[in-house]
Amino acid sequence: MIRALLLDLGGPVLNEDAEYASWARFLRGALAGEGIAVPEQEFAREVRMAISRCDPNAYLSAVWSFSRPDVDRFRRIRAAFREHGQAFAADLPGVEVRPEAREVIPALADRHLLAIAANQPLTVLSLLEEAGLLRHFRWQHVSDGMGVAKPSPLFFRMILDGLGVRPEEAVMVGDRLDFDIHPAKLMGMKTIRVLVGPYAGQEPISPFHVPDRTVSTLRELLPALASLP
Repeated sequence: MIRALLLDLGGPVLNEDAEYASWARFLRGALAGEGIAVPEQEFAREVRMAISRCDPNAYLSAVWSFSRPDVDRFRRIRAAFREHGQAFAADLPGVEVRPEAREVIPALADRHLLAIAANQPLTVLSLLEEAGLLRHFRWQHVSDGMGVAKPSPLFFRMILDGLGVRPEEAVMVGDRLDFDIHPAKLMGMKTIRVLVGPYAGQEPISPFHVPDRTVSTLRELLPALASLP
């Protein structure tokens, strides 16, 4: 019996296109500052290739492709990128709650315990609050508040313990094969992949990266849940 849904935010619930575009602009500018001019399409291609092979740090992987073999140069860009990410996370400009999330999350909460299962800054909770969705989640912590992040097994254990459910009673819903599907399956949860955002380009690299179900939008989630064994 499915009692709980662990729901990733970035991708399925939040449209983060503005953040990804911000990352690409910043990193291309940082490379240019190091004397490396990279066309937009070429940088995007490197990111897509890294994503497809389930590289956990696709944007930094792309940076290394253009800055190698200079480790010091890579580290300078990486440090600046971390600061940029922290500044962006302060108010998340352009990041929006998807319309389908506003429709589906209340219906899901009528049937299951809901948990946020997201690597996100605390500021993201205000987006859910403004959309009237935060109250539907029994577990309202993100990685920044938990002190641990995906794909650590402890991240998922904390959520399951907080909900009081066993892994076999829970379903992980997310967009990433490496951070959502793989660790959840290893723990014994059912999994549903949502094909949205750049991580729709990931390809499974092991049987444990293959989700139990795949949907193109949260609007298809209820029928997908009903079809799980």
